[in-house]
Amino acid sequence: MHSNMDIFTKFKENLEVYKSMGLNPLSLATGCAVKVDLIDTVYPALEKIKKILEERNITILPREDADIFVSREKMEMKRLINGGEFDADRAITLIQVNQETAGNPDAFSEFLVRVYTSIKTSRKLTIGKGHSIVTTKKDGEVAVLDLFRLEGREEKSYTVANNDTIQIVDPLDNPGSQVQVDVAISNSLNDLFTKGVFQELTVVPVVDAPNSELKKKLLSNYENYVKKYNMNLRNDIQPSVGTLMMGATVVGKSDHELPTFYDKVNENMVIITTRFFGELTPINVHLWSLAVPELIEMMESRGISFSRIEKVKSEALEIMRRPNIHVAKVIYSYLPEFGKSFDEKSHIAMTTDVTGPGIFVIKEFAEKAKVDVELNDIPVIDRDICEFATENFIIPNSTIGTNGAIVMFADKRIADDIMEDLIKVGEKPEIVGYVKGKGNGTVYAPKDVMKLIRRDNVLKQFKIKE
Repeated sequence: MHSNMDIFTKFKENLEVYKSMGLNPLSLATGCAVKVDLIDTVYPALEKIKKILEERNITILPREDADIFVSREKMEMKRLINGGEFDADRAITLIQVNQETAGNPDAFSEFLVRVYTSIKTSRKLTIGKGHSIVTTKKDGEVAVLDLFRLEGREEKSYTVANNDTIQIVDPLDNPGSQVQVDVAISNSLNDLFTKGVFQELTVVPVVDAPNSELKKKLLSNYENYVKKYNMNLRNDIQPSVGTLMMGATVVGKSDHELPTFYDKVNENMVIITTRFFGELTPINVHLWSLAVPELIEMMESRGISFSRIEKVKSEALEIMRRPNIHVAKVIYSYLPEFGKSFDEKSHIAMTTDVTGPGIFVIKEFAEKAKVDVELNDIPVIDRDICEFATENFIIPNSTIGTNGAIVMFADKRIADDIMEDLIKVGEKPEIVGYVKGKGNGTVYAPKDVMKLIRRDNVLKQFKIKE
């Protein structure tokens, strides 16, 4: 048994703190795994309401990591909570619903229609990115709407905007700690970094908390972060339903084209990852082994010591709090200048990051590019810990991360150069698979994927190789 009783006491105390905030750390696979289920709720709901919204002059863009539009001379940004008036062209939305709404596509779609039609604008409105999360608090439902009005002439650059939130990263740390906010902001920025965007970064906090003291503390953590990484902070109104929420709407620019050349992905391309997947797994295993001490004995009988879990967990937290600006710069250097065309011998075609859905994102992007791909390897932060976590139902998909690895599709002729550049900036890149050719988005996965994923609705999306 682990001799250090302090950690168990601290765990019990923290469990009470989080429960009093309407969170149960044991029921959430920490990190951004508290999203409304995409496969079972979000996609069916969006299908349902498309027509209704189009009649109201509102378009929801197909799922993309971030909202992308050509920069304009005059861009005004405004945040509304639960609707209001602003002559907006584009919107980025964060929606928090309770468990009942989240589990029911009909109720969820009604909520969406109400939210989107609550924005009073005389213009055609494009919802560029939506993010939806679940709260246990019945009256914790809220919509945070970040709106853009675009005027003046077009500039030779793209503006890219994204929104993401987490509830808690490390339940053994207090909710007001700097680490939690660092991970939250880095996670939201990651969807810009995957596109090679790192110029003129602005962070608009999204923060709520059960009391004003904690809310203040969290907001001051945002100031520390933007100072450290030299970004702009934009303060705006915040939701106030009293649930614990931290995240950010982030905006940046790029004077290069972006790696969204889906139709250019072909059988000469390989799949490169900047590093391993599954950073949330050791955090969950650590948490559960404190809640159920018998797990520690089970792990030790498998040769996994408690101190190893502690070590891998702190490595995961360090990686998750560090923004991937260095990776964004590498990607940017393999992209055509704004307005120039794509050349497969020198440019990255397609990118995404491995976060909440884990390696399921590769399936989504294979479908987007209409290609079939084969994965040869699924590198995870610690193989033994991840397999143990899946086998014992601690986490249903041990490939998930927050502020996760970035995956790129690029021609094999430039793969070595890209990997070399990634190593130079401190990453541990690996080629994890290749494109077989045009197809319908089938992903052939190695048999050991079954040791890392237990969720049937995710597993059945892959073709398991015998």
